[in-house]
Amino acid sequence: MFLTNEDNELWERASNLIVRSTTTMSKNPDQYVDGLYPKFLEYAKGAYVYDRNGNKFLDFACAIGPIILGYNHTNTNEAIKNQLEKGIIFTLPTILEQELASLIVETVPCAQQVKFGKNGSDATTAAIRCARSYTGRNHVAFCGYHGWGDFFASAGERNYGIPLQLKEFMHEFYYNDCNSLEKILSEHDVAAVIMEPQALTVPNEGFLENVKKLSNKRGAVLIFDEIVTGYRWSLSGAQGHYSVIPDLCTLGKASANGMPISILAGKKEIMSEFEHVFFSGTFFGECLTLAAAISTINELKNKDYSHIWNLGNMLNKGINETAKNNDLQVDFMGSAPRQHLKFKFYNDLDGMKDLFFQEMCKQNILWSNVIYIQFSHTKEDIQRTIEAADKAFKFVSENRDNVDKVLLGKRSRKIFRKNS
Repeated sequence: MFLTNEDNELWERASNLIVRSTTTMSKNPDQYVDGLYPKFLEYAKGAYVYDRNGNKFLDFACAIGPIILGYNHTNTNEAIKNQLEKGIIFTLPTILEQELASLIVETVPCAQQVKFGKNGSDATTAAIRCARSYTGRNHVAFCGYHGWGDFFASAGERNYGIPLQLKEFMHEFYYNDCNSLEKILSEHDVAAVIMEPQALTVPNEGFLENVKKLSNKRGAVLIFDEIVTGYRWSLSGAQGHYSVIPDLCTLGKASANGMPISILAGKKEIMSEFEHVFFSGTFFGECLTLAAAISTINELKNKDYSHIWNLGNMLNKGINETAKNNDLQVDFMGSAPRQHLKFKFYNDLDGMKDLFFQEMCKQNILWSNVIYIQFSHTKEDIQRTIEAADKAFKFVSENRDNVDKVLLGKRSRKIFRKNS
C-alpha cells in the first residue's frame, strides 16, 4: 500500500549489505506487517514521520523511546548546530560533561556522580561491573530487560556466542513477587539487584520499597534500569515518581531527545569504584549529544508532565473501550507514558495483533509493540487514534478466524526468540 518497487529494490540491496537489512533489530519492518509498513522513513517533525514517498504517519513508537519533546525539535536542533560550529569531539574533555552531570545530579534523586555512555547496554553493563567490584561478589538478581551485554544476554534465549558459564551467575526474579527475589538472595551472595522500576506492569503497593529493603538487608547494590522511564515518567524518573531511591540507576532514551546517550548515576561511594573499574569509550564524551542532552533536560525542567499522563490515560481508556465495543478482549496495559496492547483468550493472538497493526497503518498511524506518549502529541492526535482503533478493532473482530486471508504482508517476527 505504501511501498514502491524502488523501496523493495532498496531493501533487497540493504539485505546484501547489512545483516537483516538494518542494524537495530527492533526497527526492522519485519517487526510489523512486512509488505505493508513503509521500509524507510526520511523525515520527521513533532509527532509525525514521513516515508521516502511522502506518506505522513502519526507515530507512537517515538524511535523506540528516545523522542520525548518531539521529532526535529527546534531547541534540540539549535543546541546541536551551535555546538557543531565549535566541534564534535576533542583530544581533551569539554566543560559540557560537567554541565550535563550537574543537571543529572540536580534532577535524579540517586545521582551523586555520573558516567556517560552511548547506549543502554553500555550503562547497564557498567553498572553490573561496578556493583561486582564494590561488593566482591558475582551473582546478579535481575527482573526485566537490560540490553545486549553478555551479563544479561547469557540468561536469555539469544545467548549465542556467550560462554555458558556466565548464565550460572544470573538469577531471574519476577515483578511484584518479592518472594522470588528473597529466595535468590538467601541462596546466593548477590552483588546486584537490577530491575526496571516499571516496564509495563504497574508496581503493587510496597513492592519497590520491599525490593530496596531486601537488597539493603543482603548487602546487594540496588540498580534501577531507567533507560526507558528516566525523564519520561517524570523529571526525576520512576524513582522520583514512586519515591523509591536506588543505589545506582541507568538513564538513556529520553535524556537527549533522540541523540545517542546513556548515563550511569548513583551514590558516590559506589561510583568511586570507577577509579579502578574499566569503563571508557572514545565517543562517550561526544559533544553534539552532550549539548542536546543539556538542552533537553533544561527544557524538561519547565514541562508539565501531566500532559503525558493525561494523554496516555485518555488513550488507555479509549483503546480499552473501543475494543470492548467491538466484542474483543484486550488489555492495553502499562502506565500513561508507555503502554502495550495485548489480545487475550483467542487462538491466534499474534495474528490478531498483526491485523490491528495493519489496519492502523492503513489509516496512517504507526502503531507499535510499545506505545510512547511524548510532549508533541496532542489531544486531537489521541482522539484521532481512538477513532482509528475503533475501525481497526471492527476489522479484527470480523476476521479473527481468517487472519492470513486478509493480512496484506508477512506476519511479524519475534526478535528475542531463537527461531527469529
